[in-house]
Amino acid sequence: MKEMALRESLGFKNVVVYHYCSVEALYGILASKAFWLTSLESTNDSTELKLAKEIIAKAIDELKNENRSTENYQHIINTDKMKSNAVYSRKKRKEKYYGLSLVKDSDSLTHWERYAKNASGVCIGLNVALINNIFNVYGLPDIVTDWLQFIPIEYSFEEQVQYAKSLIIDKINGLCKLGQKRNILDLIYPTIYHTTLDTLKPAIKHHGFSSEKEYRIYLKDGEAEARAKFMEDISGYSFTENRELFNSLSRQIHDLASKMQVLSGDIRYGIFKGMIRSYYSLNLEMIWSDTLIPEIVLGPKCFQNK
Repeated sequence: MKEMALRESLGFKNVVVYHYCSVEALYGILASKAFWLTSLESTNDSTELKLAKEIIAKAIDELKNENRSTENYQHIINTDKMKSNAVYSRKKRKEKYYGLSLVKDSDSLTHWERYAKNASGVCIGLNVALINNIFNVYGLPDIVTDWLQFIPIEYSFEEQVQYAKSLIIDKINGLCKLGQKRNILDLIYPTIYHTTLDTLKPAIKHHGFSSEKEYRIYLKDGEAEARAKFMEDISGYSFTENRELFNSLSRQIHDLASKMQVLSGDIRYGIFKGMIRSYYSLNLEMIWSDTLIPEIVLGPKCFQNK
């Protein structure tokens, strides 16, 4: 029985999406066992990364109006407290996001023409469920893994607001599961505004691009190190009950990001459409198999044989 079928028989859910590219790009991907995450500043949407603050403000207002009475929710939806962030402070630098564009459709005429060298390229199937499984193997809960995300792009304003609300709620619930005392939660709670903003920015696009139906793997430059450092800082506080937990999370985040070659020191440069641009080469050698890449579709004008 093939690994993919075995996984399904054991109840694992495979999620296959597709990346359109040239044959030259395919060769580079197979040779390096890595996918390039390129800067989101150069996408075809001029509003890219600029819509999130408006969306999250609307989401916070709606959470307030829903009159959530529990202490945890009242603590979070105070906008000023969410934005004040003494522990999770960040250097004043320009935020940079890097992503890989994917779609559900393995035979889209628009994508063949636009992204696969006028249909002479290929369409690569990528089982992103295996990437998510890496975090489980490393014992990393969702609350500390949003430095590398796989998400469907949201185009509708209403859906964008609902997504922001769900992010805030999930982060609250995730923090509560840590079971820490009130004083340490007071330090962690303000990070929710910033981490939600970080997650939301690359996950939404203007509704004018909705026909693309894009999915995306993305990361924020330097975020893995920042998250590891944050966990390390928490372990150093005198009132932290389980210091080894946070120290372990810090080490695991850094070790995994290093193996995947997505630490800030791993940034690379290449020529893209006549311009020099930075990118990350997301290394997936640890899970590389025909379960991760179950299918490669040749374009209508592709002359490469199988």
